[in-house]
Amino acid sequence: SYMGNTMSGNEDEQTDRVRNQGKADGLFRACMDEIRSSHTTGQALRTATLAAGLLSDRCCYAELLGQFYVATAALEKRMDELINNSDDKKPLLVDKVKKLGYSFTSGYENDLQALLGQEWKSIIKSWTTEPAKQYVQRLEAANDVECVAASFILHGPLVIGGGAMLKPRVERAFGESATNVFEDVTGTAKGGRSSRRREFIDLYDSLLENDSDAKDQFAVIVEKCGEFMKLNNQMMLAVRQKPWWRKYVAASAAAIVSAVVWRIIATSAESSTMTNSSPNVKA
Repeated sequence: SYMGNTMSGNEDEQTDRVRNQGKADGLFRACMDEIRSSHTTGQALRTATLAAGLLSDRCCYAELLGQFYVATAALEKRMDELINNSDDKKPLLVDKVKKLGYSFTSGYENDLQALLGQEWKSIIKSWTTEPAKQYVQRLEAANDVECVAASFILHGPLVIGGGAMLKPRVERAFGESATNVFEDVTGTAKGGRSSRRREFIDLYDSLLENDSDAKDQFAVIVEKCGEFMKLNNQMMLAVRQKPWWRKYVAASAAAIVSAVVWRIIATSAESSTMTNSSPNVKA
């Protein structure tokens, strides 16, 4: 997903193609529709981070990676807690998600060590932004359906294709030792990209039983996907590291880049508002 601005149209088309692989009235499509406006903003933010030197400076990349690490580690720890403390009377939804076999915490940790050295834990602790801290607190107390939504937001992009797209760029910039987080979502792992994507989509579309709880669970998962996607974007906005070469760039050039980026975000927000206000779109 870390594509340049000129690729934004293609990225929107790709997002739509992935979204349409879900069932017409299924949970996967509903979650994708819920995060659409935040996802568009997220794409603009990722374009901005690339323009600001994300892959030209290891501290910039490590800081952003660190924010997603602390959130993902909190999610995966909470998922394990819920599963270990369940009474087995009714299987947890998060147990089904866990059976996909994805866990990214150790991959993030190995990458951060490769990027920052042995002191990476203390460095990431000092770099953890306020939005990331709030995200962690939110996930530490998350219930079953909230963890399902958080997994959609924090695991989904890596599984569905973002990991395969980003890995070669990170490897070129920082070496293979900084690409551990992509190990289970690239190449032939779990049958290859299309197989991984299909399994993830089918899991979400078949997650809920046809019982009295399903309608409420569906609505909460969709709502929480929107909430967690906004937290993702807030984390990206809060990073503070600047690329090593920034002091050599004229302030006027930085101002131009900033103006262009915020124009992208504003245009995305306008277009999303127009779409959402259409009488044909369900509330």
